[in-house]
Amino acid sequence: MELHTIIYDLMVTQIEFGTYRYKDPLPKMEDVRQWFCVSLDTVKAAYHQLKTDGYITLTKKAGAAAAIRFQESELERNIQMFFSLRKDAVMDLCESFAPLFSRVQWYGLKNAGPEQLDQLECLCSQTKILRPYLMVQHIRLIYGPLNNDLLLRLVWQAFLFYQAPFLSLPTDLTAFEDSNAPLLDMIRQCRQKDWEGLWETVSSCQERITSAIRGFYASRITLVPTREPVSFHWNIYQNTSQRCYSLSIDILKNIRLGFFAQDGFLPSPAKLAEDMQVSTITVRRSLKLLNQLGVTQSINGVGTKILSMEHSMEHCDFTQPLIQKRLMDFAQSLQILAMTCGACTKLLVTNALAVDMWKKRLAYIKENSRFESVVFASLEIIPLCFPIQTVRQIYGHLVCFLLWGYPLRCMHGSREEINEFYLSYINSFSESLETCNWDALAAELEDLLFYELQFAAARLDELGVKDTSGLVLSGYAEPHVNKDH
Repeated sequence: MELHTIIYDLMVTQIEFGTYRYKDPLPKMEDVRQWFCVSLDTVKAAYHQLKTDGYITLTKKAGAAAAIRFQESELERNIQMFFSLRKDAVMDLCESFAPLFSRVQWYGLKNAGPEQLDQLECLCSQTKILRPYLMVQHIRLIYGPLNNDLLLRLVWQAFLFYQAPFLSLPTDLTAFEDSNAPLLDMIRQCRQKDWEGLWETVSSCQERITSAIRGFYASRITLVPTREPVSFHWNIYQNTSQRCYSLSIDILKNIRLGFFAQDGFLPSPAKLAEDMQVSTITVRRSLKLLNQLGVTQSINGVGTKILSMEHSMEHCDFTQPLIQKRLMDFAQSLQILAMTCGACTKLLVTNALAVDMWKKRLAYIKENSRFESVVFASLEIIPLCFPIQTVRQIYGHLVCFLLWGYPLRCMHGSREEINEFYLSYINSFSESLETCNWDALAAELEDLLFYELQFAAARLDELGVKDTSGLVLSGYAEPHVNKDH
């Protein structure tokens, strides 16, 4: 979503819920600019759209004020309609928070510096700023130390979908009335380096919020919606008009699955456009991107050749800003997966079908001697079999983003060196699956992904891709096998 649309939607919700009543002043534009860390032009665009749609009046002298006089019955209807349409999605998001966000929040706080902790503590004393706007700043300070824009967009969108609306109700939920207390505990634990205590506080705080939201739906929301439910969707690209990125990912998927063979040729642009239902212009833009990434090579009069793993790195143009951005998407996805895969694995293996699928995939990898595919083969089971829909959706995007790392697939050396590196992990995964040692399985997968992240970030830094080294957190696991590679 565009930033001005995010601000617009939040303020529409607040007006329709009665947070701002008729003629109540809205926050000053300069304050909103600071809270959201956006430009003043972005805030002006949101406010002018609110005025155009009749939600506010806007004058230079008086500023912005709510322009709609809702009756109490109308406010209640707005609240009932809003939350009833989102019930299933909100409850699913609540269930996904523990495996997806709790560990990430722990990592963010653990890596926050003294300045960020001081700013968080200062925010706890703010009483004149509405809770949603305080939480926007909390998100920036808690998750910002991870240096992961992709993660921030995910947390941001999840917050706006299910927490910000609750915090915009005129009467806060009980769980948020003293919500500064757990945050102050977290700040104290960070300063004391009490990481076990921090984890317990983060987990219990989320459980309390989830319990309060369940209670809110059980006691307050009585409307049975007659319209199509509203689902949560993660907009993974900052610029949603970039259709060529999605098409490039689709082509990379087909290469990975063997539908387009390495050292073979892609179908013609016209054929790709027809098969994938996009314009020929979009196809050509995608092929240009894949050529720069080192996935393909366009040969005049012949076609677009798919480069092998061994040749992709030498054809990748690491100096291109667009390629650096896609490689950062790869590294940032890998970081999120590394931080969350352990918790997700422990829930995944409650599904016997997922366990059986994982065993078969490992056996297939060993038969075909492409041992590096163990990372994809393992992670892809989560979007297929995980019990929580939101986790399936988010992991589906994250695993696809790993495909942007195509030119780095040979970073562990020759075919023999690559297979040697991954073989111990494959054997270890197989043993844990056979013995139902789920804790070991989760730890081993997390260990592998953290090491992959360290290795990839160091390699990208050598190749001139900026900011990758900031992704590697202190305390990431060292590899438990093949440390000499």
